Amino acid sequence: MEPVLVLLPAACEPGLAWPGAEVHRYSSPLDIPGILASCPLPAILVRDGIPAAHAERIADVIRAHPAPVIVVATTPWDGETPDPIAAASRGIVAGFGLRAIDRLLELLRPAG
Repeated sequence: MEPVLVLLPAACEPGLAWPGAEVHRYSSPLDIPGILASCPLPAILVRDGIPAAHAERIADVIRAHPAPVIVVATTPWDGETPDPIAAASRGIVAGFGLRAIDRLLELLRPAG
């Protein structure tokens, strides 16, 4: 079974891990393009703390990624406020905290 990439902000609590996931922490939004480029797996990006100034660049990277990327926002989103990262991704789950990652891993893993 191919793993799923999980990108977490460095500010998330230490020691987070999910079976079948390759967890990478990013210190800055500028780290995200390099991580995604080096790992063509399906991905879950926790977007907390990514400022609007970096949103278009991250959206471009998500569109170029060869596998699906689903975005997690741990706080609610109204679904109407423009969000380039959400628009570029396969989907967004907002308001459920990091618990959403468990379910998303099931959805992103290839069958077989």
